[in-house]
Amino acid sequence: MNMNYDVVVVGGGLAGLQTTRLLAMRGLKVVCLEQHLIGEVIQLTGLFVQEAFEELPFPQHLFGSGLSRITIHAPGGNTLSVEHPHYRLYVADMPALLEWMAQEAKHAGATILERHRLVELLPTRSGMELQVQYPGGDPFTVTSRFVLGADGPLSRVAACLGLPRYRRFLHGIEEHYKADEIGEGVVHWYFGRRLAPGYLAWVIPADGGYQVGLAGLVRSGWSPARALEGFVEVVRPEFNLGEMTFRRGGVIPCAGPRPVLVKERTMLVGDAAGLVSPLTSGGIHFVLQQSRRSAYLVSRYLETGDTRLFRRPLPPEVHRRMVMKKFVRRVYELGSKDWLLDLGMAVVPAVLRTRLVKRAFYGSKRSRSRRWMPVNEEL
Repeated sequence: MNMNYDVVVVGGGLAGLQTTRLLAMRGLKVVCLEQHLIGEVIQLTGLFVQEAFEELPFPQHLFGSGLSRITIHAPGGNTLSVEHPHYRLYVADMPALLEWMAQEAKHAGATILERHRLVELLPTRSGMELQVQYPGGDPFTVTSRFVLGADGPLSRVAACLGLPRYRRFLHGIEEHYKADEIGEGVVHWYFGRRLAPGYLAWVIPADGGYQVGLAGLVRSGWSPARALEGFVEVVRPEFNLGEMTFRRGGVIPCAGPRPVLVKERTMLVGDAAGLVSPLTSGGIHFVLQQSRRSAYLVSRYLETGDTRLFRRPLPPEVHRRMVMKKFVRRVYELGSKDWLLDLGMAVVPAVLRTRLVKRAFYGSKRSRSRRWMPVNEEL
């Protein structure tokens, strides 16, 4: 079998499906290759900030009603609660959401090939050649004018291009538990160096129960699975956790974007590009914006052949924000002793006004409304 396309997108997650849909809407012949079934392997908690939720006309029934309150738990037991009257966080049913996005891409004219694994990626005189394999079948060739790698932090596309390995990750694991009663819509964050070194643990109301998880930097003596087991036992009585319904996990890039995103008519997007906040490890809003920008850049390149379009695959403002967040993350990793976290929890509410605390968690109105990855003549 030999198939020719304008663009091949490798990876059927949020970044891959969104970019596939946008490219198809621009009239290009696009195929998305997904190694598994769409929605079969999920590594995201699915917590959307309000800006990401408003990025697309997502079906409302795939999200909860929205969570407006965050409660922070220090290692010693002190808590700090912050609530915003006009800002919400939304938890998505990720398998159903990805299936919806795949259908939207198909309606736009794209092809989705599930259970198709990238074996090799080679440049040609006119584009790129991909060796692709279906389970139990022989590899076959797919050719394209351009390739987008949206295949996660351990990107096979990046490996085929010979790009340096991305080495700095948070390792996360999450379980969903049924609950007879669900309290008020509150996101709970738990800090502690022994609990989740370098990051945090969480309990989030979702889909008739709670999502309970944690992530951290793997260090000697710390195991995400063992840490989660102990954490669940601690919070089980408070949230009346019942039967576990599923478990998922994976690695989260936390060192900012890769230094090289474009090479040999190929571009990395989403987690494959390292486009995750080094500080919060959130990336859904960035991913949706970068998908829009990438679709614009690729379609313009295929139309004009102008390689100058890729001189700045990410705007300078994004790089500046990432550098600052990387600095704050390093400070947190080095100084996140439990006694310091307890002290901060006691001092911050007494020193900072409530408005400033809210801004630290929810951002300013200006920053929330700003589009960090323009797709028009501002490029």
